[in-house]
Amino acid sequence: MNIMAKKKKKHVPKSFESTGISSDTSANIYESMADSDAWLDLTKGQQLLYVYCKFQYYGEKSSKLREKETNPEAFTMNKYKWCTKYKLYSTSNSGQFYKDMEALIQHGFVKCILIGAKARVKNVYQYSDKWKIWETPEFKITRDEMTMRMINKL
Repeated sequence: MNIMAKKKKKHVPKSFESTGISSDTSANIYESMADSDAWLDLTKGQQLLYVYCKFQYYGEKSSKLREKETNPEAFTMNKYKWCTKYKLYSTSNSGQFYKDMEALIQHGFVKCILIGAKARVKNVYQYSDKWKIWETPEFKITRDEMTMRMINKL
């Protein structure tokens, strides 16, 4: 019996979703997340940062960071990306980026898995599903999930 595998059809975005360039990425946000108390407690700027982090996550599919699937949820977000490429924050307002990223960590959406300041490289972040238990007794952010700035505040 010869069974042919079905070829998965590539999603083609609608014309109002994309310009159609092949390198385009999307950033899906599910309603269960958007309706969660953790998400609703974020500012609009923090929510927008999360969306742009998702662009980075899907845009870094083939990066060394995620080679061999050692860190399948890992991504980076450096000053060039959030300041120049995406224009989320101005150069003089870099502190707001760090405050917003800390809020994403404190609400359980992201964790910092590599503090780049020690080695003068980019911070590496990873997605987390702790937002589902935010504000419950089980919710805890450990020191190894924090940025250097968060650790210095302890």
